[in-house]
Amino acid sequence: MKIKNFQIKNLKEKELLAYETGLHLGDGSLQLDRKNKVYRTIYSGHSIDDRNFYEFLVPGILRKIYKKEPCVYFRRNENTIVVHLNSKSAVEKKIKIGLPVGNKLKLKEIPSWIKGDLVNHFLRGLADADFTVTFKKNRKGIHNEPRIEFFTNNKVIHKFALQKLIQLGFKVSSEETYQRVFRDYRIRIYGKEMLNKWIDEIGFLNEKHLPKIILFKNHGNCPPHLSTNERMRLALSSNG
Repeated sequence: MKIKNFQIKNLKEKELLAYETGLHLGDGSLQLDRKNKVYRTIYSGHSIDDRNFYEFLVPGILRKIYKKEPCVYFRRNENTIVVHLNSKSAVEKKIKIGLPVGNKLKLKEIPSWIKGDLVNHFLRGLADADFTVTFKKNRKGIHNEPRIEFFTNNKVIHKFALQKLIQLGFKVSSEETYQRVFRDYRIRIYGKEMLNKWIDEIGFLNEKHLPKIILFKNHGNCPPHLSTNERMRLALSSNG
């Protein structure tokens, strides 16, 4: 398994926008109040597992696309890191390409320009926000069975991701469940072959995923219940 290093500096403008659109539909939101001149894009993630991603990489992406300086802060008494960008032009651009203000359940469709090779960049952004990589136990109790998972309550995003993954040749399972008045849509991708295909064709930029994959690559398994920092230390020592 060769782990590709996807870097934002190597992406063209539209590829970067496709990635950021996927990221937005995962962890982002738009706030708009024209009367009070509020034009804000907000991203949030876990203050430990997602820290480097949202403290450094996401602000760099926003600077490159929108030519504005975002603000990063941590919410008190919460394990949350927040990136917000106060920019009228950024909000108007996002609305123009079809992203909703407020609740993302108002999303009518994925922007039509996300097609061809741009789909992979969109999926990578969505995955960096909302996908998980886990390694389930085999019969001997060893965590060595890869699983990539995506949970969402947004039917539009689920349908698009499922269709595109199938078109790209991924073997996926899809499930729809009900939790009280809400629907939950799930996509699962199983096995080492599909993990290799994901890494080769789509990849990740959020480093929280990579230590798990490196540990699996080097040791054939990935211990559960470790923090991203703990996995990173083990991964770096195993590479050394």
